[in-house]
Amino acid sequence: MVKILENTPFGFVMELEGDKAYFSGDSYEVYVNEAYYGVYEQNVISLFGLKPNRLYKVKIHSEIREFCFEIRTKEIGYLINICDYNAAGDGMKDDTSAINTAIYTAPRGSVVYVPAGEYMVSQIYLKSGVDIYLEKGSRIRQNTDRSSLSILKGYQKDYYHMDATVNASWEGNPLDTYCGVFFGYEVEDVRIYGAGMIDGSGEEGGWWEHPKLKKAAFRPRNVFLNCCRNITISGITSRNSACWNIHPFYSEKIRIYHVRLESPKDSPNTDGINPESCRDVKIIGCRFEVGDDCIAVKAGKYFMSRYSCRPCEDIYVANCYMGDGHGGVAVGSEISCGVKNLTVERCYMDGTDRGIRIKTRRGRGSTCVVDHIRLSGIIMKNVQHCISMNMFYNCDPDGSSDYVKNKQAARKDTLTPEIKRIELRQIEATDIRGCAIFMYGLPESRIGTVQIDECSFTFADNRECGQPEMLDDFEEIADLGIFIRNAETAGLKANKFNGKYVSVIEEEMCEAD
Repeated sequence: MVKILENTPFGFVMELEGDKAYFSGDSYEVYVNEAYYGVYEQNVISLFGLKPNRLYKVKIHSEIREFCFEIRTKEIGYLINICDYNAAGDGMKDDTSAINTAIYTAPRGSVVYVPAGEYMVSQIYLKSGVDIYLEKGSRIRQNTDRSSLSILKGYQKDYYHMDATVNASWEGNPLDTYCGVFFGYEVEDVRIYGAGMIDGSGEEGGWWEHPKLKKAAFRPRNVFLNCCRNITISGITSRNSACWNIHPFYSEKIRIYHVRLESPKDSPNTDGINPESCRDVKIIGCRFEVGDDCIAVKAGKYFMSRYSCRPCEDIYVANCYMGDGHGGVAVGSEISCGVKNLTVERCYMDGTDRGIRIKTRRGRGSTCVVDHIRLSGIIMKNVQHCISMNMFYNCDPDGSSDYVKNKQAARKDTLTPEIKRIELRQIEATDIRGCAIFMYGLPESRIGTVQIDECSFTFADNRECGQPEMLDDFEEIADLGIFIRNAETAGLKANKFNGKYVSVIEEEMCEAD
């Protein structure tokens, strides 16, 4: 009935097992050692504020179920309180040095403790084997004075200019960025957990004004992990990031559980979680209300595929809630190194511009292969466009050039991307404001095998007119419900479509209901 996703000295994250998307289907109360802890509706919750190495009896009670289990919190070695290192927590004094000193003098196996309070920092550097516990009521807030922030060099050449290391990434290229609020480089075995908050001061710092303009360096993230391994982030809230909230890059074995990601819906490029060229990533029980894609799986632009071709692979997303945002789960558009083995299940998408989104274009390269994408058990409510696969995505300075937008077949070469196997099952979408299924492949690189089975699509009475995707020279079609062009095999079986809609399907390509 219950799966423990993460156990720590100060609490744990649990998942109620079942087949419902994000919400458990009933309201249930949680008791810890007979004391009332709270009432919840989600499948995944975290219980922090407990004591190390204690046995706790947990009871789950609702009108339809009741069960108990026991769990012992983890032991702890050293507990390092940042206030002992002269951190003020008053929101005015710069606590950067105090917190970094606490972390870097902590022995391996320690927990650095951040008590309630507001801590203004420039950037915090992670250290292998040292965890960070953010107590409820704690807030790590980034300094709005840019002169205090460190800059990460995007492409660091060696002395003889024979080799180089990528230290930072901006939209798929190795470009200089400001350091994240939390930054890890070649760090492993670290957990950031608790009920506290990381605040990127996006609006206060002026980061959202002219967001694409480089000022000394590009915008920081709330959490940036470069070449890291075995990192877990759980329970915390990430708010008002200057750019992407959590950005694992060239990293593996990343676990993100029950994290809340919040930014105003009109804040630019404030994506939730963007694993880039990573392997073995799990994102479970998170809640997204952001200004761009909730989750965007990425793998660099063309230069990165030539420098070090690392695909993004083995990504698992489950039991998440996607509220405001451009896309619930997006793939691309920076995917020149390829994306494979992405599984998304039991997620709830409410009011996003798009639900599932794959975006690429000519110029991403022949290593840009999107393969084995599986989605199931997805609820979509009031989503504008449900499923989109666009190989004419008009991004970058040349996004509207004839090379990118021309709908005639081009020569297939080393710059041509591919989309291969896609499986979508048991998607239930209601109040669709736009298009249910939009698939537009390249004529020289048709979308491969797409299977859409046992799905239900119900269109809103008052439909919105507009393009289902970002591409040039596409004529708007009123009440467009299904558009499929340049696909090898598009199978639609046992699906239901309710309401008025128009289908535009290339002949002899789609096996429909």
